[in-house]
Formats: sequence, C-alpha cells, structure tokens
Amino acid sequence: MSGGLRIVRRPFGSEGSLGARYAAGDKAVIALLASTTPHGVASGLVAPEAAERRCDRRIDPEVFHTSSREAARKLKTVLSGDGAFVTTGHQPCLLLGPLYVLYKALTAIEVAARLESRLGIPVLPLFWVASDDHDWDEVGRTCLIDTTNALRRFRLEPPPGRAGRSVGESVLDEPIRYLMSDIWQAVPQSEFITDYMKLFEDAYRPGRSIGEAFGIALEGTLQGRELVWLDAAEARVKAALAPMYRRALLEAAEAESAVVAGTERVRSAGFEAQLAVPAGASNVFYDDGTARQRVYVEGRSARIGRSGPERPLDDLIAELDERPEAFGPSAALRPVAESCLLSVAATVLGPSEIGYWAQLPDLFAWAGLEVPRVVPRTGWSVVEAKVAKVLDSLAARPEDLSDGGVALAGLTVRAGRPDSVARTLADLQMTQEEAFDSVALALAEEIPGIRATAEKARAGARKAVRQLERAVDGSVRERQSVLRGQIEKAALHLFPDGVAQERVMSPIYYLARYGTEFLDQLDREVRGEVEEYVAGPGRGLGSADPAT
Repeated sequence: MSGGLRIVRRPFGSEGSLGARYAAGDKAVIALLASTTPHGVASGLVAPEAAERRCDRRIDPEVFHTSSREAARKLKTVLSGDGAFVTTGHQPCLLLGPLYVLYKALTAIEVAARLESRLGIPVLPLFWVASDDHDWDEVGRTCLIDTTNALRRFRLEPPPGRAGRSVGESVLDEPIRYLMSDIWQAVPQSEFITDYMKLFEDAYRPGRSIGEAFGIALEGTLQGRELVWLDAAEARVKAALAPMYRRALLEAAEAESAVVAGTERVRSAGFEAQLAVPAGASNVFYDDGTARQRVYVEGRSARIGRSGPERPLDDLIAELDERPEAFGPSAALRPVAESCLLSVAATVLGPSEIGYWAQLPDLFAWAGLEVPRVVPRTGWSVVEAKVAKVLDSLAARPEDLSDGGVALAGLTVRAGRPDSVARTLADLQMTQEEAFDSVALALAEEIPGIRATAEKARAGARKAVRQLERAVDGSVRERQSVLRGQIEKAALHLFPDGVAQERVMSPIYYLARYGTEFLDQLDREVRGEVEEYVAGPGRGLGSADPAT
C-alpha cells in the first residue's frame, strides 16, 4: 500500500495563533503554560500519595480499560506510584469522530514510549473519554466520502429525553442499527470492510453507553498498540473526583479568580481567550435529570444555571456526597481533575486546546498541582493516489486546495492558454496601450477638446480585448473541464466543506479502504514527527525546563 497513500504533515493551528506559536517553540508562549505552583517536581510527575491527598482516594485499576495484559500489568505499577501517564482525550463521537482524534491517540502512544525510554520508568498512554460532556452536535455526527465520491453526513440523534444532558449516561438504542447500516452502504467496498464492520457494529450497538462504544472502537482500531482508556462518566471516576468538585463549589470565587488571572495573561500576550469566564460561575456542572448546566455560587447559595432557583450550597454539597454521578467538571476544571486523579507526565493537545490550557496554570496552582508538559498533537493530510496524481500534475500542495480548488483552477485555466495565444494577447494589450498613449499626447497638443472621446475609445478597446480573453478562457475551460473536475474532487477529499480533512472526515473511510496498513503508515509518520518536532531540541520533553 506504500504507493496508495501519501501522508503529508499539516501546519499546527492557524498562523500566528497561540497554539501555532507554542508548537513553533515561542518561549513567551511556552511560558504562558508553565506551572505557577511550587509543588511540582522537575520531571513533571505527581506522586500518588500527593494525588490521594488532593482527591482523597485512589482510583481502582479495574475502572481502566487496557489493550493488553502487559498494559494492565504496567497500569498497576503506574497507579502504585512507580510510573506516569501521557494523556489525551476527546468527547466520545460516532465512529471515533474526525481524523484528528486518531492522531491524538497515536501521538500519545509514541510520546509515552519516548518518555518511558528517557525517564526509565513505566509510562502509559491514556485516552480520557470525556463522556460527561453534553455537546450532542459534536458527539453524534460523522462524515465520509461515499461510493459516488460525494461527502455524506451522518447524525446520531440523542435518545429520547437525553438532549442537553451528559452523553455518558446515554445508552444507544435501536436506531443505531439503521444508522450503521446506512454508513456501511456508503463506505467504498474493499477487502478490509468486513472486519471493521464487525468491530464498529459490536462497539456501537443497542444497550451500550456512547462512552463505552467509543472506547471499545478506539481500542479495537488501535489493536496491537499499548493504550489505556478511561470513561469519565463511570460512577467510580465520578466518586473519586467528588472531593475536588466539593472544593470547587466551596471555593468557587477563588477558582474563578484563578481562571481570570490566567485569562488576563493570555490577553496581555495579545491572544483572544478560548474559555469564557462567566461572573459568579463555578467550575462544576450539574445534571438535574433534564439538562446539564453550570452551577453558580454566591456566598452560601447556589443556582443550577444562571437563572435557576436559589438553594443552599450545603444542600448541593450533600447531594454531591450522595449522588456524585450528577456532577461533572467544566472545560477548565477537566484538565485539573485529570491531574488530580492521575500521575500525568505530559498531555497531548490540539491547537485550540493549547489555547485554552494557557488560561489554566493558576487553576492548577489553586488545586496544588503542576501543569503537565503540553505536547502538540501531530496532524496530517491523507492523500490518496488519485488525489496525489492531481497535485503532482499541477505542482501543488494540499493547502492549495483549501478554498475548494477555486484559485488553483483559475491559475490552471490561465496557464492553459496556448503559448502563442497568450503571447499575442499580451502583445495586443501592450501595443494598444502604447498607441492610445501616443494619441492622447498628440491630441493634448493639437485638439485637446476631444481627449474625453479618445479615452472613451481606449476603454472600448480594453473591453473588446477583455471579451476576447474571456472567449479564449471559455474555450480553454471547456477543454480542461475534466481537469477542473479532478481538482474539485481532490479539494473535496482534502478540505470537505472547506474545512481541513482532519477536522471532518471519519477514519473509517481510510480504515475500510486500506486496512491496518493505513495505521502502520501513520505510525511511521508520527514516530518521525515526534522525534523531530515534539521530542527534539528546544521542545523540553523529558527535560527539567519546559521553556528551553
């Protein structure tokens, strides 16, 4: 398959963004994510006894899902305090979500292996399945290119009564079978499709929670690679984090101030804040059985939602002790909760995530935790042979199709004029202008009263030449209609809906077409990128100073 796919590195984040500058090694931006707590250690690891003091309990190894017996054995060692995790995560999406979710997991796997070698201790990659989220619009959709070479969108509707509520407790029902059937009919057929149909239909089946389905599909897809995953909606995870949620409610004002301080530093550095900081808001959400809403705290009173009825904060704390599964973290508190529960050496993030993590060092310090070392995920354009052929014929890069191929198609049309015609048209324009310049000069000296008429004639001549050029280009476009169609199709594969492929396309399209060799090729690319881009000089991975 080596000739079937080309994996091309994508720029990390938009040019000039906080994430892009962090990945480029900008020391001022790296400093925004540095720990402000004096409690951390140089390696970035947190001893389990320290984590226990912060969360009041350790988490049972049985809560984790492991890819192998060796990973399970290593997990016990890490949880006992003799190792660490490299974490990454995402909401539990349909069919693993967009491609970049897979890239995050593969990056974490490679970074963990690299850190284990450097630190000389067990290091496990862990995927945090953020199933306490309630963003059904992101969780329930996926896209792929179908057998007719068209972009198909698939959507999983929330089960009855679950819209606006945490996805983690939602159980897939019978409609998932029909949705999976529609997806398989749309996927291009290949020798690999049967195995993936079995894997994904077993994972996403009625009776499973969405978080569990996602985790099983991820583990099965990455078979043979060391991975641990944790479902954030699991009752024992919720119970283990209850002490942190209690403190986040009792000290809501202090936690809010911590996020505000980090936000101001980000803004002072010239960047927009990714996370909003609502006044009076805690960093805890509550699912009351109808919706998942943020808790607002004022003194010893609390409200569920900004406009909810006021209730004693102590009553809410008592409910937290009795029913921790109803509570969950905000986007700001989730990274802190992760480090509270686990010994995190490094975390793999996308560009937007790095943007909002830059607002969080003071919140980590509030919790008595060190900010883990932040590692940018890798990102790729997957270029199939038919797309590569188009790019090569035009000496173009994948990014040249980010506008849907419009500019490239225009350049192709202009470049497609026969040389003799192009030269003649250019000569005509130059000769015409020179002639009218001479007429204008003569008239200015002898008959100045008709200069306006002469300029009108010049404009008419220019218009006639433009009409001639349009006629020529129209003829060229007809001759090049096949090439323009190829450009448009290539753009659809690389930038569906005008958005980078990695943010839209489901990995199932490439898995079904190319099988495990797709992942093997990604492994090789990620390995090289982690070596040169993440773990190379200046990145600080495994070193004492993250800013060096």
